[in-house]
Amino acid sequence: MTSANNELTCSTTGTSAKEEEVVSKVDKEDDESSSDSDGSDSEWAGYNWLPETEPEWDVDSFDGHEFKINPRVRKMYSSQELYDKYYNNRLKAFESKGFLPDHLNGIYNVYLDEKMDGYNTTRDFMVKLANVCVKKHNETKKKTLELVNVVRATERGAAAWRFYITFMAREYRDGPLVEYQAKVIKFLGQKDPFPVLCRPSPKPGI
Repeated sequence: MTSANNELTCSTTGTSAKEEEVVSKVDKEDDESSSDSDGSDSEWAGYNWLPETEPEWDVDSFDGHEFKINPRVRKMYSSQELYDKYYNNRLKAFESKGFLPDHLNGIYNVYLDEKMDGYNTTRDFMVKLANVCVKKHNETKKKTLELVNVVRATERGAAAWRFYITFMAREYRDGPLVEYQAKVIKFLGQKDPFPVLCRPSPKPGI
């Protein structure tokens, strides 16, 4: 990552060529099928991205959507074991709500230790973005949350950049470290980012 206004340099590991080929074939079939004109049969029909407008605070666009995989994907795997691995990876990515890489849905890791214009590293830029959400969180909920360090981040770019940042924080002075999540959107051509949410990371199994 070289500049806040330039495209992020992202990792491309974690998704096999087989998976991308499978979904590509399914998407192509869906495009050619008149019965799928409303997109209801596509693998990721459950996703509903925020429109390119100012986001509503404390509203997660992933909430309320059902995880779906096109039944035709199963036929493209030679064994149940391979399909189960694919399915579990897709489910894990979906349940993370953007906070884990989801290459088939355009969400990638951010290299936190890369050099970046105007910052020592990309991590510093992520800290700045996360603190926008922390500030909003403290103002609206009368809290004293303090960011300690960024653990990881993912991003998705289109007409706007969506950043999903996982960080450690203290909820009160000298309190224990607690893992939190922040989501922020930075629209192209606009200087200030928009905070979307700030919340404790979900506990496993919840």
